[in-house]
Amino acid sequence: MAASDAVARHLLDIDRLSDRDLDWLIARARSLAAGASPAVLDYAVVNLFFEPSTRTRVSFELAAARLGMRVINVELERSSSTKGESLEDTAATLAAMGVDALIVRHPETGRCHRLAEALPAPLKLLNAGDGSGHHPSQALLDVATLELAGVELSGARVVIVGDILRSRVARSDIAALLRRGAAEVCLSGPPDWLPDRVPAGVCTAASLAEAVAEADVVIMLRIQHERMGRQSWPDSADYHADWGLRPEHLERASPDCRVLHPGPINRGVEISDAVADGPQSLILEQVRMGVYARMAIFEWLFASDHLAARV
Repeated sequence: MAASDAVARHLLDIDRLSDRDLDWLIARARSLAAGASPAVLDYAVVNLFFEPSTRTRVSFELAAARLGMRVINVELERSSSTKGESLEDTAATLAAMGVDALIVRHPETGRCHRLAEALPAPLKLLNAGDGSGHHPSQALLDVATLELAGVELSGARVVIVGDILRSRVARSDIAALLRRGAAEVCLSGPPDWLPDRVPAGVCTAASLAEAVAEADVVIMLRIQHERMGRQSWPDSADYHADWGLRPEHLERASPDCRVLHPGPINRGVEISDAVADGPQSLILEQVRMGVYARMAIFEWLFASDHLAARV
């Protein structure tokens, strides 16, 4: 499948993907994870991460390397951004050097969308997470992980628990899950951490026990400490008592319920050791799928009609 020029230039969020592109990206990630041969792409990409990252940054780097691409990691504390250079000027400078794509993580919500409007063609942009906005590659890998594990999302009840209001993963996951046919996405967490309004197909639950009842999938989120004042940080033990996923909660869920967490996990806070390491956990499968999903993203961005038959 060749993505249309209108959407192939950047990956900014789930909403801008056509149904065809969304289906292809998820199917391709699953195929690559199952051993399909990857494309060979002769391009250079730059990692520009303004926030700490292990899983996302390393998996983008590994994905590019497996496709034959060249990866440059810009250490921001040693870059010209410390001298006042704007992100737009940094992008234009890298484009002039022959860089083909930027992978950007930024603490400011909406920053990648604004950057995309100023990028010189044909430079491409991958949003690796912008503040509390969007994390499209995480949503793609989450859906691919569930489907590869045999979860039928059409008609499923999916629960997302934790710091929903500040979570870019929650926003992107909700969009992707609803488009894959989830019957209901239920959000749960401390009342001040839930959005005031939710879209059609999304509900809220006042307690973790209520949320997980008959759930087919439970997605746990960490507390976004970096996006709140220290005075607002909850006590870890108290939070775990109220919102930490433990085996007794999964007893209320569907027998085949699977557990996801985008990481980093905080054991004894939002999830117990027994659940994180238990048989229903797909957390490490998510990490594995992260490489394949980002390989699929690179193929989608750079490859043309010769990928039409690849799934």
